[in-house]
Amino acid sequence: MQRAATILTQLETCLSAAPEALARRLGVGVRTVATEVAALNQSLGRSGSVRLADGRYRLLVVDVEAFREVRDRITGEQESFNDPERRSAFILARLTRSDAPVTTEVLAAEMNVGRSTVSGDIASLRDLLAHSGVAIEGRPHVGLRVSGPELEIRTMLLRHAYHAAYDTFPIGPELERAFSETADDFHFGDDLRADLLRWLTVMLDRTVNGHWLSEIPAAYSEINGTQAHVYAAALAARISPLIDEQIPPAEVLFLALPAAGRRTPTTADLLSGPSAPVDVEDLVERIFDRIRNTMNLGFDVEPSDVVVEFSHHVGYMMNRLRYSLHVDRTVDERELRGRFPVASRMAEVARDVIAEETGLMMDSAELTLAATYFQVFLEDHVARQHRPFNVAILTGHGPGTARLIRAQLSKLLPQDTTYAVLPASSEPPHLEGVDLVVTTPGSQLRLDVPTIELSEVFDRGELIRKLSAMRFAHHGPLALSGESGSMLVSLLDDERFLQLPTDSSSADGVTLLLDRLQSLGMVSDAFRTALVEREALAPMQINAEVAFPHASAHDLQGVACAMGVIPRGDAEEGLRIIFLMAVPLKTDYDDRILLRAYDEIIRLSQDPLLVRKVSRLNSYIQFFYLMEDYTEATTQGRH
Repeated sequence: MQRAATILTQLETCLSAAPEALARRLGVGVRTVATEVAALNQSLGRSGSVRLADGRYRLLVVDVEAFREVRDRITGEQESFNDPERRSAFILARLTRSDAPVTTEVLAAEMNVGRSTVSGDIASLRDLLAHSGVAIEGRPHVGLRVSGPELEIRTMLLRHAYHAAYDTFPIGPELERAFSETADDFHFGDDLRADLLRWLTVMLDRTVNGHWLSEIPAAYSEINGTQAHVYAAALAARISPLIDEQIPPAEVLFLALPAAGRRTPTTADLLSGPSAPVDVEDLVERIFDRIRNTMNLGFDVEPSDVVVEFSHHVGYMMNRLRYSLHVDRTVDERELRGRFPVASRMAEVARDVIAEETGLMMDSAELTLAATYFQVFLEDHVARQHRPFNVAILTGHGPGTARLIRAQLSKLLPQDTTYAVLPASSEPPHLEGVDLVVTTPGSQLRLDVPTIELSEVFDRGELIRKLSAMRFAHHGPLALSGESGSMLVSLLDDERFLQLPTDSSSADGVTLLLDRLQSLGMVSDAFRTALVEREALAPMQINAEVAFPHASAHDLQGVACAMGVIPRGDAEEGLRIIFLMAVPLKTDYDDRILLRAYDEIIRLSQDPLLVRKVSRLNSYIQFFYLMEDYTEATTQGRH
């Protein structure tokens, strides 16, 4: 695709995009992205514009009809041969479908480009095919052809050149009807139908031209007897008389592959059959066991529709990996890791378990897809465990003032927050179950519940900062709709930020942090023992520079944290930051606080420059201001 078309597509589907994410997608630098955006804005004219705000590009459309015309023209240009990706796809399709070798002169003439351009494209195409069994053979001026196992040739066509090869390929109304009737019988959705039709089209073209599958990997025989195979056999039975050919078993298996490895399980189970190569339920249990042991998120897997759906996903993913099927990369991997770091780390754990148990390796597209499932799982868990935040508004200024304050608070606090308006009184109000009391100026109340005083008009940003720094008995840091500041900062104070000796090991640093928390009366020997037991299960380091030791203990009254930094030079290797966290058992506190700590620790670990800056700090105050600036900048970037 041309760069302008790629930028437009990204902004229309993702609504905004960071310059770095666009640069990765386009394979260029951030400056080139800025140049492309400037050129795109010239093309858009008065219909709209792409603007950089808060560190992200956003598309503003002024004239919808005029914009549609410009967009159609820009995205239509991607079909031209100005795009190297399209030229490579055309060359692969042309060489694969030709009965005779094709010279570079012919390719250049058909694409209306120079021979040197074609030579460069062929070199790139060879790199693309390098890890497959498919190769380009011959000499440029004599003729080139594609060779390799038939199954791999078809796989390359489907992955890299389907549209170039088959956009104008008619399979005919009778075959389309046979396909549609079979898909109806199995109640397939539109997305799966589109994928199945692509595989059928490739099969018909290759077999009609004499390229039958002569062999297929032995592992593929596991599909025999599954519902995916039943579908393929039913389709083959319908189309055989129409093409006057008996479809052999290998081709039936080929038609079953996309059904067995489909991306989203929304139809009847196509994996069921007389035997299964992997016990998916057992594999999923092992994945969550590993996540629990290595990440210690503080909760077990509860039976839910999300867990069932994830199990289905793992089953189909195993088929995709086993049969060399691929999902499209619809999400930028680095963008997703930045947005959902805990879920991404869970996906990495799942990748390791699957590799150990099956020998199959998830690629980056599968990793991002798995991370989306884990993020849904985390949000589902939070929704199940979460008690609504309860606010009481005490005012003597009348119901109008209370409603105005509530209206403004509702834009910041979680959506399920409950509000109670209580009249001002000289008697202490009944506040059982209340998490936060909001009073109007002049109340002068002294309450045991966290209290904040607000007038009818208040500074939204400053309120966010104050709420983020407050601690609530049954809630961790609130999920505020704004720049909520660093949660790590809110969990610490000056006594629990330590600069550790430069020669400290991980064990040394943890011991010093434990000693400090114990001297403050925040943890006991029971927590020290629990932490040792946790460390025995799995090392609690995020990476070589950042450690996150954490554990639960019965006698903890609340969350207790301490942080140690080990000053090192930029060129030095080794541990730099230890964030120690003690949490009560999950029945005694809102376990979202651990998830949010994990989230921020992982984000911190992914920024080497920030890690180095933090490791050289010598006071909590310095940490406070550094993280304040960093969180504000990154939050603006995400929005």
